[in-house]
Amino acid sequence: MQSNPTTNAATVVSGEPVTDTSVWRAADFPDDRTWVRPIPDTLVDEIDAGLPGLKALNRHPSEIRPEDFPLPRSAEFLAEIDHAIEIGPGFSLMSGFPVERYDYDDTALAYCGLAAHFGRAAIQSRAGEFVVDVSDKGVPMGTKARGHYGTTGLPFHADGANSVSLLCLQTAPKGGRSLLISGAAIYNEMLAKHPGHMDVLYRGFHHHRRDERDPGDPAVTPWRTPVFSFYDDRFHIVYIRPSIDFCEDEGIEITAEEKAAMDALDQVIARSDMQVSMHLRPGDLQIVNNFLVLHSRTEYHDAPDQKRHLIRLWLDNPNSLRNGPGKMDWYMPEHSRFLKTRGHLLEGYSVT
Repeated sequence: MQSNPTTNAATVVSGEPVTDTSVWRAADFPDDRTWVRPIPDTLVDEIDAGLPGLKALNRHPSEIRPEDFPLPRSAEFLAEIDHAIEIGPGFSLMSGFPVERYDYDDTALAYCGLAAHFGRAAIQSRAGEFVVDVSDKGVPMGTKARGHYGTTGLPFHADGANSVSLLCLQTAPKGGRSLLISGAAIYNEMLAKHPGHMDVLYRGFHHHRRDERDPGDPAVTPWRTPVFSFYDDRFHIVYIRPSIDFCEDEGIEITAEEKAAMDALDQVIARSDMQVSMHLRPGDLQIVNNFLVLHSRTEYHDAPDQKRHLIRLWLDNPNSLRNGPGKMDWYMPEHSRFLKTRGHLLEGYSVT
């Protein structure tokens, strides 16, 4: 699909509250899963039918396009999901992906085929990963490692590309809940209750690259990435506090004013009434718009016979309504559409 949404999405400019459907609270998505979208039987049938042909093409995940995995009978359902990601709440959770039918390789390939209808699989690391297994690798998050290598809880953050998607293969026996929060709701709260911090958040912060860089690149981004920004009169959010705080290890000063702004922001983010919490089940498929929604994960504990395992994709949709600065700029700048098309709009941004 990778469609260009035709519905007129609301626009907003800096200093005005966001009033569209991207603003929501926890109560809008209760834990009873009544809002989860079951994958229709027709789509499961099309996945079954399309998998052999996709295997025969032997495409790299980044090369898979919608026409390689046609899903014509499911077009209306896919359009509804795309609408939710682009114009609605900024995320969608589907249930019933047929993970029990295939081995790992076929499951991952079928997932890539379906995901291609929402964007192109984007590179996720300097190691050249396009399809990432999210499981415990025994490495805690720090200046040398990103959060998905361990089991600890993760602070709210945004990932690279337009959206991040997770397919659940197995849950942990304890913990590992997925948490989402509306970036626009955060913005509105900050605008209403902490207006004195907004200039700092508009200016943004340097970010530590956590070894996701070429040998000659500096450890910290030479530019600041705004927390809140507006491109084409559309709201964007990017916030990852650990990669900001890690900059102090490289001698970058974070002022008292900047820390106060982040502390106020974190207090808003920490409110349970703002967060949607969901326990991903095997076959659940989540897609989150990285410019509209921040995501998190609670700490989890595996058992010898039950280890949490998800497959993650970053999806780049060139027709998305949003194209702003973000994580892709820091880790894989040569793959960043923002840097290539409009990085000059921010001081210090460069493709080189």
